[in-house]
Amino acid sequence: MKKTLLIIFVLVAGLSLNAHAQATATGLMEVRNKVLKESQEIKALLPDTKDVILVSSMVDSCILTTSQLDAYFSQLGIFNTIKKDDVTPAAIGFLEQWLANIKSTNDLNIKSLNEITQNIQAKTKLHLERLTGYFTDLNAQIEQELAQLAALKKALGI
Repeated sequence: MKKTLLIIFVLVAGLSLNAHAQATATGLMEVRNKVLKESQEIKALLPDTKDVILVSSMVDSCILTTSQLDAYFSQLGIFNTIKKDDVTPAAIGFLEQWLANIKSTNDLNIKSLNEITQNIQAKTKLHLERLTGYFTDLNAQIEQELAQLAALKKALGI
């Protein structure tokens, strides 16, 4: 009886986590798409801006973040091919580490963008503020994803 209840609990928890994970992955994808779109808008400023170095750096930050998220989605796709019984702590650890690295990069980007004290053009400032917001939103999404991975580890007993 206890074993049956445990199996039912793990199945319900797993299904709930899977549904929530898909929602979070969608949230991560939405932020990724916003960052990518923002990079295109920022890049369009390059020919006419006086803030060439800053604008170029902002584009680079967007490209790096987009690439990191694309790599995470690929890792997540590989992870999702693993049967539930075969999930190892290392498999979850790789996902957690990658997310932690993205968050660390975002923290650095946010810090750098917030330290801009020079006079910059209004359009550059607008994009700088938007980008800072996207990186902040992304970090919040990453925290949710990390919490889900922790819950998955707990549910699987690893």
